[in-house]
Amino acid sequence: MHRAPVLVLALAATLVAAPAAAAATLKTDTRCYQASQAQDVVVSGTGYSPSAAVSISRDGKPFGTATTDASGAFQVKFPAEELGRKEREKVFALTATDGALNTAATRYRTSKVFADFSSHSGDPQKLMVRFTLNGFGLVRAQASVYLHYVAPNGRSRRNVRLGTARGTCGKIGASRLRHLFPFVAERGRWILQFDTNKKYTRATTKSPYIWVRKPVEIFAK
Repeated sequence: MHRAPVLVLALAATLVAAPAAAAATLKTDTRCYQASQAQDVVVSGTGYSPSAAVSISRDGKPFGTATTDASGAFQVKFPAEELGRKEREKVFALTATDGALNTAATRYRTSKVFADFSSHSGDPQKLMVRFTLNGFGLVRAQASVYLHYVAPNGRSRRNVRLGTARGTCGKIGASRLRHLFPFVAERGRWILQFDTNKKYTRATTKSPYIWVRKPVEIFAK
């Protein structure tokens, strides 16, 4: 018996992939904060489930919660942490996760605004010290740091560049060894003002730059 040929048509199916959901993100509004209750850390997240609760942990421990908007984004803020007496800078790790296990992480730092020198006693005309500074990059990254010598009469005597504040928060771990006073300093109460200005202006709480003022008393021999 003769069989009629069978024609088989192979139909190619075209699959249209659904767009992938955006990966969750987490970030802070800056990378370093002054270690005080006066500055807020602002945390923003995107790519989470819409109108969902998000759990936030810091350094692996529960820290807080947030609720996303209709687009799956949220923003929260909290005060920057104080640091311990011997701490000058610290890194914190944040993680945010929703019920659908969308998760993201980020890091930020807090820093004290700090300036000091390695020895506090001796002949001021001969004393050699190393200067240490933290937090001088909070306003401007890679800022030059200057030391202004203010005489007992309130006038600026000399301005010295100590170096560049490097790193996320802006620090000088230890300057090169140098004279505490690079000139003959008269008796009385001097002020050493550390800041990021090449020329001296007396710093106040309203000054738009980072500064530290330290008194140094020179006694008669």
